[in-house]
Amino acid sequence: MRPLALALLALLLVPVSAAGKEPDAPVRVLWNSTPDRVEAGGSWDARLSLLQGPGGFPDAKARPVIVVTELATGAEERVPMAADVPPNTFRAAVRFPRAGRYEVSVAGFDPRDPERFADVGRPVRVEPPPPAAGDAAISWPWGLAAGAAGVALLAFARRVLTAPARHPA
Repeated sequence: MRPLALALLALLLVPVSAAGKEPDAPVRVLWNSTPDRVEAGGSWDARLSLLQGPGGFPDAKARPVIVVTELATGAEERVPMAADVPPNTFRAAVRFPRAGRYEVSVAGFDPRDPERFADVGRPVRVEPPPPAAGDAAISWPWGLAAGAAGVALLAFARRVLTAPARHPA
């Protein structure tokens, strides 16, 4: 009974491993990181894995490129990726120079279809960096509050100094 079970198990596993090495299996992109909370002028540590069938990605000739398109202007930047964990995991440092909305995708990952691309999802919103401690964006509210307090203090002092003196009767 045990040899029969092992033989059936072997028959089940053979087609799966063969499908993983099949060159006609579709290539999929697995995003290992996304550009969440990136500020203008900052970088995103982009990482992705390429998968083909259930058995990985045996093609070492893939040269994926991150494509970043600024939606307001249509300006496009292409950032080549380097192998991180060969043969199927890649990385790149992607800069976002300005605040705005960007479409992010990868191209050049499918040797059978070089024009194919896969996007990271919905457009990425890049926020402006927070103002530094000495910037006017932070100091103007405090200046306004101090000015208003000074005006109120002057009005109070004027009223006290110009009020007629009261003497008890």
